[in-house]
Amino acid sequence: MVLWYKKDKKLGKHLRYVLSVSNNSPISPAAFSGFKAVIKEIENEKIAGVGKTEGIENTERIEKAGKIKNNEEIKKAGETENTLKIEKTFRNKKKQGISEEDVDQGKSATFLCNTEAKKLTFHGNTYEILPLFLAVRDLYASLPFFEELQACAERLEKDPQDATALFQKAVLMYKARRFETALQLIAKVLRIIPDDHRVWYNRGVILSELGRLEEAIAAYDRTIELEPAFEIAWDNKGVALARLGRFEEALETYDKILRRSPEYAEAWAGKGSVLSILGREEKALEAYSSALRIRPEYLEALTSAGSLLSRLGRYEEALKIYDKALQLAPQDPRFWAARGFVLSEMGKQEEALKSCNRALELQPGFVPALEIKVRILSEIQRQKAKPSQ
Repeated sequence: MVLWYKKDKKLGKHLRYVLSVSNNSPISPAAFSGFKAVIKEIENEKIAGVGKTEGIENTERIEKAGKIKNNEEIKKAGETENTLKIEKTFRNKKKQGISEEDVDQGKSATFLCNTEAKKLTFHGNTYEILPLFLAVRDLYASLPFFEELQACAERLEKDPQDATALFQKAVLMYKARRFETALQLIAKVLRIIPDDHRVWYNRGVILSELGRLEEAIAAYDRTIELEPAFEIAWDNKGVALARLGRFEEALETYDKILRRSPEYAEAWAGKGSVLSILGREEKALEAYSSALRIRPEYLEALTSAGSLLSRLGRYEEALKIYDKALQLAPQDPRFWAARGFVLSEMGKQEEALKSCNRALELQPGFVPALEIKVRILSEIQRQKAKPSQ
C-alpha cells in the first residue's frame, strides 16, 4: 500500500504520537486525534489497478467488495481506457505515493510512505517506519468489528476447533484489510472442513488481494470443482487471469460460465472488457449489450460501453450511455467528467464545460474533470482568437 498526505502538520502529529508511544510517555488528546485521522486515511487509501474482485462471502450473504478497489475487476478497465486517460496518469502517480495536490501543481511529492518497504520519505530524507505504527494501524482498522471479534474469541475459547467462529473471524479480518491474518484463519478452517466451497472461494479472494494470483486461481478452481454453479468464482477467476495477461484463458472462463448461466450479467461485462483490451471492439459492445439487456441499470457495463464508444468516435451513442448512467447515479463525478469529454469531442464546448464544473462541484479537485476542463477552456480560447487572426 502506498500512502500520501496533503498536510505536513498531520504528518507531524503522526510522528509525535509514534515517538510518544515508543518512549512510554503520556499521549495528548490532540495527538491521539491526529493519529486517528492519519489511520483513517490509511484505511481509505486505495491503489488503482486493473479492477476489483467480487467480495468475500460470510456465513449469511455474499459481500460485494466494491470498496476493495484495488485491485481486480477487469470490468472497470474500459472505464478509463479513453475518456479518463488522465485518471490513469494520476492513479499511476498515486501508486508511487504522489498526492493529488502534487499532481495538480506538477511537482514531485514531498512525502512518500511505502508500508511494504517500511520506508517513509519526507523532504528527501528517508525514515524507517516503526513496527509499532503498523501494529496500531492494524488494531485501529479492527476496532469497528470489536464486538463481533469478541464474540468469535469467546466461542474459540470454548472450542478452538469451532470452524464457524474461525470462518467469521477470517471474514472480519478481511474487512479490516488484515489479509495475512485472514489467510491464516482460512487455512485453519480448511484443516477442519476441507471441502467447503465458500471457504476455498474466500481463500481465492484474499490471495487476490495479496497479489498472489496464481494461488488465487487454484483456489477458485477448487471452488468450482466443489460447486460448479458458484458463479462468482468463475467471474473472479476470469478477473485474475486477465490481470496476469492471460486474456484468451479469461475469455474461455467467461464462455464456460455463460454456457451454464447465460443470464449472468457480470460475466458478460467481464467478457466485454477482455474483448475490448484485445481490440475486438464490436464483440465487446455485443457483450456489454448482453449485460445491459439482463441488467439495464448495470453501471459498470454502462460506463465501460460508454468509454469504448468514445474511443471509437461514436460520441452520440456514448453521450446517451452517460446520460443514462447519470440518471442512475447523478452524484458520481466520473460520469459528469466523461460526459464533458464526449461533449468536447462533439464540439459542444460550453455544454462540456458545464458538465466538468458539475463534476468539480461534486468532488472538488477531481483530476479527470480538471484536466478535461483545462482542455475545454484552451479550445474555447482558441476559437475566440480565430476572428482576430
